Amino acid sequence: MKTTSGPIIDMTPSGEFAREPIAGPTLGVIFARVVAFAILLGFAAIAFWLAIFTIPLLIIAGLGGYAYLRFKMRRHGVHFRPIVVSNFRR
Repeated sequence: MKTTSGPIIDMTPSGEFAREPIAGPTLGVIFARVVAFAILLGFAAIAFWLAIFTIPLLIIAGLGGYAYLRFKMRRHGVHFRPIVVSNFRR
């Protein structure tokens, strides 16, 4: 049966733990992260702009279409009348 061994610990001959040099991210990695963030921020800005400016335009277009429908129906003699159901008898 094979036993699992734990992590390998590097030690110097004097008994000290060997320390690996701590290297920060390279300039290329930093640049790639900044570019990725800028692209994502650009997409978010475009999506926000579209939401802010197209929703009012769609509302105005809907109201214009509704007014056009009312105009055409009234022109042909169809009138909108509210239907109120009261004293409903069978």
